[in-house]
Amino acid sequence: MNPRQRRGVLLMGVAVLGAIAVFVLIAGYVSDIGKRVGPMTTSYRFTGAVKKNQPITDDDLKAVELPSKWLPKAAIQSFDTSRGLVATMDIPSGAMLQEGMAAPPPELKPGQSEIAILIDAETGVAGKIQTGDLVDIYGTFSVRSTDAQGATEDVDQARVIVSNAPVLAIGALQRVDAPGQNASDFEQNEVVPVTFALDRTDSLKVTYAESFATKVRLALVAPGTRSKPPGNGDVLDGAKLLNSVKPAKTAGNHP
Repeated sequence: MNPRQRRGVLLMGVAVLGAIAVFVLIAGYVSDIGKRVGPMTTSYRFTGAVKKNQPITDDDLKAVELPSKWLPKAAIQSFDTSRGLVATMDIPSGAMLQEGMAAPPPELKPGQSEIAILIDAETGVAGKIQTGDLVDIYGTFSVRSTDAQGATEDVDQARVIVSNAPVLAIGALQRVDAPGQNASDFEQNEVVPVTFALDRTDSLKVTYAESFATKVRLALVAPGTRSKPPGNGDVLDGAKLLNSVKPAKTAGNHP
């Protein structure tokens, strides 16, 4: 091996040693940065502004990998957009998703209030009506009527009180004494407190029905549909109903 070749081999050895030294330095630097940064974790950043009470969807969020130590303590690291949560505030674009920013949609709309009444457990609920359902509220009343001759009589009527009332909650079964019964009587009425979200007018109607109706009944509205608002045609007069029912003819009777 001549001197020129020996110098080439020497330079190659120096280059290899230099590369190893650089690799060790870089590995040490990366390791040091990793120790300072800590483990990485997934968080979510808003890709656009979201208004208050607007649903948070997949398009509104972008998953990002960030060091755990740099994330706010309230940062949310796992989020299911299928739950239908909405923004609790106006969220700007680029904000990190944190606790308190998302919540279930409000149950009450502006102008509504909660009102709870007791419903007969067997005839009014019967285990079919659940939270979130829409129901029509019916009531039966005893109404005093005056005919053209000035004679008065009590007439039974059935009315639609409120249509499409949203059910917020159904309480636990309760037993109450029926009117005229003693507390020691065996038979008791079973009632269930049902809470609705209604405006002021409908709340007054339901309060009146609970106070003065002989019976209040709930009718489940078919899912995905809405019934028409109550009108004058949604009042059934018991006397007229009986008069409209003609007795069937029997054998041996002649017209």
